[in-house]
Amino acid sequence: MRLLRHILLSVLLTGCLCGCEYYFPLEGLDDGAKLYVQCIAGNSDRTYINVQKAMGVNSTGSDILPDVESIVLKVNGRECSVERVVIPDPPVPGYYDPELGYVSDMGQDYPSEYYTLRRYNLWSTDTPIKEGDDLSLEVSARGMETVSANVSVPQKIVIQDVKAAPRCSTITEVDYTYTEKFMSFDVNLADVSPDGYYGLGIECEETGKNTYSDGREETYSYSHYAQIITWSSATGMVDDLQESQGEWIDAYYNNYFIDSYGNERMQLIKGDCLKDGHMKFDCSIPFSLEGDSDIYEYNDETGDLELSGQVHICIESKYRLYIYRVSPEFYRYNKAQYLLRTNYLAEVGLSPSTFSYTNVRGGFGLLGALSVTTTPWYLSPAEPE
Repeated sequence: MRLLRHILLSVLLTGCLCGCEYYFPLEGLDDGAKLYVQCIAGNSDRTYINVQKAMGVNSTGSDILPDVESIVLKVNGRECSVERVVIPDPPVPGYYDPELGYVSDMGQDYPSEYYTLRRYNLWSTDTPIKEGDDLSLEVSARGMETVSANVSVPQKIVIQDVKAAPRCSTITEVDYTYTEKFMSFDVNLADVSPDGYYGLGIECEETGKNTYSDGREETYSYSHYAQIITWSSATGMVDDLQESQGEWIDAYYNNYFIDSYGNERMQLIKGDCLKDGHMKFDCSIPFSLEGDSDIYEYNDETGDLELSGQVHICIESKYRLYIYRVSPEFYRYNKAQYLLRTNYLAEVGLSPSTFSYTNVRGGFGLLGALSVTTTPWYLSPAEPE
């Protein structure tokens, strides 16, 4: 009888939970379309402004490109010259375009940035913007409310010291043991405030040369952004910073994307995570390499692999760090976007959706600012044994 009462009570509680409803008054979300503006400004060569149309909840139609009438960007009260960014049609298959990269004969090797840019409605200015500048932005479009925003560009951060050393870590999972090889970084920053917001990016470049025993030579180069593996608990950070104080954002800044899906461009850090300006982390860095390797070819007659020559492989790898100081608006927008994307309980109806953030008056989006300090290139050592 007692078991039956427990079962009935469980069923009743389950029904109560499943029957919960939340009422959200959609104030302002069905008043027609509003402008969405995104601009990340800082000490870069060119500043981009993305203008879209945010539709009301009951709106119809798929046109998200507003009819922009004017964009006024002012730096310290002085208006900048702003022009529309024209994205060309895709190049024909087999055509080499130095701006877009190599296109194969099948026409399928366009860089992903190209397709993303095609979806954007970009405007830009090459007016110099430096740390300490005050920016104001006002955008008007036909039949829509004019929007505006303000932001100040933060001062560049000072990098006092960068220490890096290769390290091996043996990991055992059930009955499988393997070794991870990476670089351990200890970065010392000056003038770090617990109330400030910062960012980190690590660019890697590999240059290779293959010299074959028959005299042939091949050279190549490859660049990418490294991925942070873990943060040191000694700095007060958790292993997975993304879940607590960090996030990436889709934004176009200084001719490259800050990509929220690639996870390899910028990691945001709250100032109170950096104890005494120290930043300690492990990172997947490519190592330099030099050595000889045998070349084997398949013999159709014997069905065996036969030695056909040798190749001398020389790979020079290097890296450099980008340390950002970002505006509070930039960080808060990112944090809100991350919480929206990771609120899995809200997706199944077990919790209310989290907030969104904007500093664009009369519309949505972000006018954010950042400054970046870049280290010199550091040569990667040989892979640790």
